[in-house]
Amino acid sequence: MTILLLVLLIIVIVGVVGGVIALTVVLVTKRVQQSSANAVAAAFAPGEVLRSDPMANFFGWESRGGRQIRGNGALVLTAQRLWFRRAGAAEPLEIPLAAVTGIEIVRSHNGKSVRRDLLRVAVAGDSVAWWVREPKDWESHLRSLLPR
Repeated sequence: MTILLLVLLIIVIVGVVGGVIALTVVLVTKRVQQSSANAVAAAFAPGEVLRSDPMANFFGWESRGGRQIRGNGALVLTAQRLWFRRAGAAEPLEIPLAAVTGIEIVRSHNGKSVRRDLLRVAVAGDSVAWWVREPKDWESHLRSLLPR
């Protein structure tokens, strides 16, 4: 009987810890999404945003290597620029579309992968990448806006 009680106690503890972790992930995700929505609303006029992802995962600049801060935030495409603000960052990253030299879908960037397609944007001999929902749609939308 003692072994059965010990096993049940372990199952209960694992369940409680799992529940706390799941709740924390949900709350943090909602907070990042709300922060992203607020940042986009403050930075753009109504109708200016052509495409956005409030939970884009930033993989950083290739030239800066794997030691830079990664994270989630809002990625926005307008007719003139690609804009990203990582949750907790003071300044956004802005890339004028006229400076974009290439766009591709890759599986890793800076030695990091999430085992999903990433959107990589080349700019002046460097590149930056994000995991976004529907990366192929982002790629085709970006290509349609680039100067020919």
